[in-house]
Amino acid sequence: MNCSINYTVLFLLIFALEVFGSSDDTQALVYDARVGFLSAGTLEVNMTVSKGRYELFGDVRTSGAIERFFRWRGKFAAVGFMVEETPRTRAYLLFEERKNSRKVTLAAHGKTTIHRPSSVSREVQYPRGSDLMSVLFLTDHCFDSAWVHDGEDAYEVVRTGSRQTFVKQGKAHFRGSTKLCRYRFNYDKEEQRGLDVWLGLHRDRWVPVRIRVRVPFRPDALLRLRTRR
Repeated sequence: MNCSINYTVLFLLIFALEVFGSSDDTQALVYDARVGFLSAGTLEVNMTVSKGRYELFGDVRTSGAIERFFRWRGKFAAVGFMVEETPRTRAYLLFEERKNSRKVTLAAHGKTTIHRPSSVSREVQYPRGSDLMSVLFLTDHCFDSAWVHDGEDAYEVVRTGSRQTFVKQGKAHFRGSTKLCRYRFNYDKEEQRGLDVWLGLHRDRWVPVRIRVRVPFRPDALLRLRTRR
């Protein structure tokens, strides 16, 4: 279905990308990424929770050795409510840029609009659940199951186990006691993947300090929370 993008919501979320980080209540997290033995880039996440509402935005970019094979840039933003310590997304925006393409995905008001510079915007059904970034970074406990989405497609994340553990990630990254939450989900043509999230206490808040995505027959993708420059 061809349609026009909701520029009011788009403007508000773009505005959020610029100003959220200026709040004194905003928590900023920086992760270094690896895929197998290759340095892969960084993920920056900024989030604010106040009076049951949350605002989250971030920046993802590849760098280092991985760019010999793959290059990707992305900015995302989400706003919503915390319901029983669980995020509920009201609007989600994703800008993404690959080597030869750009794309904007806006999920808000019960519909998702996808825009590419070379074509007319199109509308698809709003996906089930909350966006993955909100669920990952605003949930401070291991959950049993949750529906998450990337703005377009939804998939169920189910817990397979959890335990207390201690992580050592080098001098520049988080070191300490954590809660390991292990999940599985089916993604893209029923391909099953694993998701491991280590939650640690960082600046008085439980946040992911290590995240690993396990894909069959491919190197694991790993994010480590940076605590020193």
